[in-house]
Amino acid sequence: MDNLESNLYRENIHLAPLALRIGAYLIDLLLMFLLISIFFSDSQKQQLHQAYETIQQVYTSEYTTIQLDSQTDNSAILQNLRSSLKDSLNILLYYKMLCIGLEIIYNFLLVYFYGQTLGQMILRIKIINISHFDKPNLHQCMGRAVSKCLLGTTFYISFAIGFIDKWRRTLHDKIGKTIVVSQ
Repeated sequence: MDNLESNLYRENIHLAPLALRIGAYLIDLLLMFLLISIFFSDSQKQQLHQAYETIQQVYTSEYTTIQLDSQTDNSAILQNLRSSLKDSLNILLYYKMLCIGLEIIYNFLLVYFYGQTLGQMILRIKIINISHFDKPNLHQCMGRAVSKCLLGTTFYISFAIGFIDKWRRTLHDKIGKTIVVSQ
């Protein structure tokens, strides 16, 4: 990695501050939210909302608790709960997978073609390959996009590493062999 430091210095390339990276991520989240809300119809949004409410009602319902505590044969109640929960969880899982897919495509395409997402463009930071200081190649972009979505956005594991790494590289940067720099 000392070679990386000398190469960055020689090329006059500066690491992007973590505050800018977080800002770019938040801008990208907002853009993804807007993009997803455009793709979802009102009926799909209503279906998603109803699924969420069903799950919330099942977990907070005093009626269900009273019924389960007071009856000896709870099979009908449990069957009802299973059925409504299964349908609701399937709907939520479907939309979560759709959101994950859109996020991977968004990150992959923008980083592959432009070397940066829209949030990074706005804040003037970009992603470069650590070996030749150019845009990441196809495999790097895909590995980075998938790991960022699955490890970063889903569990935030990937981002935590950026706070302790000398080069401010997150786990998805390490997987993609990339580094984020200021323009």
